[in-house]
Amino acid sequence: MGEVKYAVSNLVQMLDRGQKEAESIADTMHQLQTCLMEESKTIIEASLDRLLRRVRMEVDNLIGGSARVLISPEGRVSVGNTYSDEDSDSWLKRLKSQDFSILRLGSFSSFIKSLKFEVAAGNWVPIIEFLRANAKFEAAPAYSPAPALRESPPREPSSSGWKLSDFLPAGPPYPPLPRGLFKD
Repeated sequence: MGEVKYAVSNLVQMLDRGQKEAESIADTMHQLQTCLMEESKTIIEASLDRLLRRVRMEVDNLIGGSARVLISPEGRVSVGNTYSDEDSDSWLKRLKSQDFSILRLGSFSSFIKSLKFEVAAGNWVPIIEFLRANAKFEAAPAYSPAPALRESPPREPSSSGWKLSDFLPAGPPYPPLPRGLFKD
């Protein structure tokens, strides 16, 4: 009977340790989730701020006329310039008929603030889609060789002593620099 009590006591201690470890893991997971949520909110809000700064810079670069911020039905933001009243401008009327939102810079700033409130409320998906529609991806520069100024006859090989094999990898053990790189 003593052995049974000892085994039960060990089992209860092991279960208590397991329960404490499980509670600790749950607390850690909760802290991690809270941290990730806050970091995600911070990233989204910073992205909205960058978009607002970019639009402000585009508005500042416009010369003459009245700047308008255009938001396409897909959420793509662009800046346009108009020289007449919004109600009499045929271009703006056409865009309105195509479900574009046409805002002044102050209204666009208020729109960005409302999106930040949505982020704070946990409604992230539409905001992320809006930011994705406005992401600017830089195209990788394509290689284009420098244009030749004039045709020249092919050069004869120089007698400097350099050979192609001087730049090919050597067999093991590999030297730290290509052979012949610092020839006298």
